[in-house]
Amino acid sequence: MGKYELDVQVKSEAGVDLVELDGPVDSATIEVFKSRLDPVCNRQGAKVLLDCQQLTYLNSRAIGLLVNYHRHLLQSRGRLALCRLNTKLVRSLDLLQLGKTLFTYETRELGLESF
Repeated sequence: MGKYELDVQVKSEAGVDLVELDGPVDSATIEVFKSRLDPVCNRQGAKVLLDCQQLTYLNSRAIGLLVNYHRHLLQSRGRLALCRLNTKLVRSLDLLQLGKTLFTYETRELGLESF
């Protein structure tokens, strides 16, 4: 995989949809991000954990999509959580005052246990 591509892998683990993100989510890759996450996050009551260990960048549109997925899932008795964010992404979410809105966990295990 080239360093400017986004790879999105969706797996199921312990009744949770585990989405592994690898690469940046920017104007070149936003459609891949949306096309892979829409079917997972727009299901009623879905439990979704985004593993962001290999995620290198989120543009504003991607952050907006995460907020929309988060709201939709809460309303449908589901849940969206993120784990293993790098410090740069944590800072970005905190600056936008989303650090306390979105559920974030330091490890994948803590994220899975939260469900």
